[in-house]
Amino acid sequence: MKEVELSTIEAYLTLIKQSKDEHSRQGYSIDFLFRGQTFDHPLLPKICRLKAKGDILQVEQTLLQEFKRTNPLLIEPHRPMDDWDYLTLGQHFTLPTRLLDWSNNALTALWFATGESLVASSYSVVWILMAQEEDFAANLETMHPFDVPQTKLVRPRIIKQRINNQSGVFSVASSQELLTKQYMNEIDSYTEKLIKVKIPSTCLKQIRTDLDTLGVNAFSIFPELEGLCTYLQWRYFE
Repeated sequence: MKEVELSTIEAYLTLIKQSKDEHSRQGYSIDFLFRGQTFDHPLLPKICRLKAKGDILQVEQTLLQEFKRTNPLLIEPHRPMDDWDYLTLGQHFTLPTRLLDWSNNALTALWFATGESLVASSYSVVWILMAQEEDFAANLETMHPFDVPQTKLVRPRIIKQRINNQSGVFSVASSQELLTKQYMNEIDSYTEKLIKVKIPSTCLKQIRTDLDTLGVNAFSIFPELEGLCTYLQWRYFE
């Protein structure tokens, strides 16, 4: 796995272009994905970063059942068709799932990396995944999310506008990987396809200002009142 430290948007975009050019010359068909984090933690779904009250797979089953049962009136407007849709919806409302968020948009991921961290950290991280066709799950119509045999990438159905605005993609872990809390960045089939970009915390404020100049901000990423209010607070307050 390659690891670099960068401090500007220009350097970040140059790294991406150089990596794409290198793989293109080698004849690879690459789909670059990006994940921004405000601090350095390994690639592990939220459900594995929490301590389950019981067997994690049973808790996961119960969690999904209760999410679907408890207040269907909140869910029906989004018209979920299957459990992929239910997990997608839950993921975007902070439900612990086996999904991990990625984006096709490099600047969206960079924006997420520049947010306020809940823990003291000297740098933020953007993960770049140089995905190939075989990394994407096929036949989602016939495969349940809990039956994926190994970590795969999925493109969710656009059941919420923010998924579209964030160019959302998910990685989905297998049940065995949940049980062992396997980091995606330590899985052999992904390790050499990852670049870990470290961004010093002293550079984050300027980068977020530059991103706003490019039209990337809380309201462009979260096109709802919540996003608008977050953007206005950032714009007018220290």
